Amino acid sequence: MSEVWDLWQDGAHSAYDNMAIDEALMLTAEKRGRPILRLYEWHAHSVSIGYVQKMSKVPECKGLVVRRPTGGGIVYHQHHFTYTVVLPNDHWVVKDTKPVESYAWLNRAIQSSLKLLEMKSQLAQEEIPKSVDRAGMVCFVTPTKYDLLADSRKIAGSAQRRAKEGMLHQGSIEMEGILEFSAEKMRKVLPLGFAEVLKCDFAPFEADDELNSLAKNISDVKYSTSEWNCKR
Repeated sequence: MSEVWDLWQDGAHSAYDNMAIDEALMLTAEKRGRPILRLYEWHAHSVSIGYVQKMSKVPECKGLVVRRPTGGGIVYHQHHFTYTVVLPNDHWVVKDTKPVESYAWLNRAIQSSLKLLEMKSQLAQEEIPKSVDRAGMVCFVTPTKYDLLADSRKIAGSAQRRAKEGMLHQGSIEMEGILEFSAEKMRKVLPLGFAEVLKCDFAPFEADDELNSLAKNISDVKYSTSEWNCKR
């Protein structure tokens, strides 16, 4: 019997609000009790940086820059489609796999989705070289283990955070220069790939007032502040 996930076909938000919504989903994962896949976009050209990165390493750019709650490198959200997976800690992907292997499972779901758009990809097998400066690395220039590659080009990456409330997995898929890719197509195929690999069905999800209020508060007191974004 397939397990049931929530599917949130979310809209476009500011960089600050997108990170706050993801954190709100993580904080309420245990209460919600089942996994959620959130598909979303960005109001304007934005940049997100990994939790441990240095703001001084980000090249000058137009648009908002936000520090993610997860790791990874600099991501320019202009030609990417983004998704989030939040799992309660009692889900098998969290409790029955090593942290790095959870990337493999979730990225296989993305790989399966891209096959539906006739895009073949491979899971990267190499870790980031120790010579790479993680404080300023660019996500789609620096593949790491279990990222998705097509002809040696990184086309999908992700980062995670595990907390007492649940696991947050944030991912981006490169669409620039790939004619088969569009946000509309991604919204259709991503749930299909997850259903195939993780043996799940989806129920439509809409945020309630409680979740919206929590996300707004997190955005106001954390992600829209220089104290958070310039903490390193």
